[in-house]
Amino acid sequence: MHFEIWWAFAFVLGLTGIQAFTRITLGLIERKKSASPRALEEIAEKVERISQAVDATALEVERIGESQRFLTRVLAPPDAKIGSGSP
Repeated sequence: MHFEIWWAFAFVLGLTGIQAFTRITLGLIERKKSASPRALEEIAEKVERISQAVDATALEVERIGESQRFLTRVLAPPDAKIGSGSP
């Protein structure tokens, strides 16, 4: 067999693969750079709404915790020490 031909073939195929990879990568980078400002504004609005929803949920969870602590104190027997931190 003629290994000199195979080495040349592998070299050309490797260079072609590298060039194709480079072109595809640069194309993807250019596509990301060309994102429209309106699309970015929509994403920012969605993130803001999600942030507000998380804040509201955290507030409600805190209120539920306060309610649970209050009911625990109210329904506990009078001689029980609740929330004192030490037995």
